[in-house]
Amino acid sequence: MHELSVVQSMMKIIEKHAKNKEVAKVAVKIGKMSGIEPYFLKESFDFFKENTVCKNAELEIIECEIKIKCKSCGAENEIKDFDFSCPVCGSLKTEIISGEEMHIEYIEIKE
Repeated sequence: MHELSVVQSMMKIIEKHAKNKEVAKVAVKIGKMSGIEPYFLKESFDFFKENTVCKNAELEIIECEIKIKCKSCGAENEIKDFDFSCPVCGSLKTEIISGEEMHIEYIEIKE
């Protein structure tokens, strides 16, 4: 379960930017192909947040769908069921432009 190490890295980033102020909310964006399981990320966050600036923080997870761009016709589309062919022209010459990311979208600090 690599979500534990992901949360440890997140905490370092959050604490650096929070500058010892209490954090109210952390929003993370997770792509469906990121390899991160949202449930385990939340559980790991809840475990690691004790005795940190995030001790009372809420974790918001924003799931990002998989989006491709067709190299043949230029169309950009969200895909379903891991079918990477272009839904417009049927080409298999596509590239993933969204859905693999995992990053902190924003950190909300308590006033």
